[in-house]
Amino acid sequence: MKKLMITLLACLCVGTVAVQAQSSAFIGGQAGGNLSKFRYTSDLSELYPGVESLFGVNAGLTFGVEIKNFTLSSGLQYVQKGSTYSTDNFEDESGVGFFTARERLHFVSVPILLGYRKYFGDRFGLSVAIGPSLNFGLGGKIDEEIEYFGSEDLETSNYQVKFGKGVNEDYKPLQVGFQFSPGMVFKVDKNSKLTFNVTWDSGLTDSYGKRYKNANDFFSAYDGDQMNRSTIFTLGYERHFSFGDRY
Repeated sequence: MKKLMITLLACLCVGTVAVQAQSSAFIGGQAGGNLSKFRYTSDLSELYPGVESLFGVNAGLTFGVEIKNFTLSSGLQYVQKGSTYSTDNFEDESGVGFFTARERLHFVSVPILLGYRKYFGDRFGLSVAIGPSLNFGLGGKIDEEIEYFGSEDLETSNYQVKFGKGVNEDYKPLQVGFQFSPGMVFKVDKNSKLTFNVTWDSGLTDSYGKRYKNANDFFSAYDGDQMNRSTIFTLGYERHFSFGDRY
C-alpha cells in the first residue's frame, strides 16, 4: 500500500508540473445513484445463492488536471454500498425456514483515475478513466428476516455494522477496489464542463476483517470471501483554471 501511495503521489507531482506548461487544473462536484451487490466465493456463494442489487446514492468533490487529452483526477466521494442476499430453504430447531438480509454500508471513497478525453467539435467529447479506489468504511446496518414454513410470523433482527481490525468489527476499515469509468463531456463555456459517467467499481480483496473471521465459528462452517461490486451513475460539474493557451 505504501508503494502504491508513493507512485500515485509521484504521478500527481508530474501532472502538476506538466499542467503549468500546456493545460488546466479543475475542481468540481458530482452526485448520482448506484446499484451495488456482494460477490461471494466458495461456501458462501452456495449458502447465499440469491444475491440482488441494492440502490444507493453518492455525492462528493472532484479535482484533477487535464493535460491535452489526458486527465489525472481524484476526489472525496460519499458512496452507499451493500446488497440483499438470501438462502435456499434451511432447517434448524425451529423448523424449515428462508433467510433474507438487507445490508447497507457507508463509505468515503478516494478514486485515483487516469483518463483520456476525445473531443468531437467544440463542445462534445467522450471519456474513459481507470484506476484504483480507496474505500474507507464509516458504518452500516443489516436488517434480517427469517420466514418459517407453516407460520405467518416473521422473525426480524437488526445489527449495526462496524469497520476496523478487531475481533468484533465486521469489515476491514480500508477496502481497495478498481474502477473503469466511460462517460461523456460537454463544454458549457471555456472554463466550465458538465460530465456524465458510468463507473464500475469492483472490490479486489475480501471485505471481512481477518481477526473477525478467525474468531467467528460461522466461517469455520462456511469458507469464502465477500467483495463489493457497484455500478455508479454520476452527473458532475467541473470548473477549469487554465495555465496554457488551450482555452
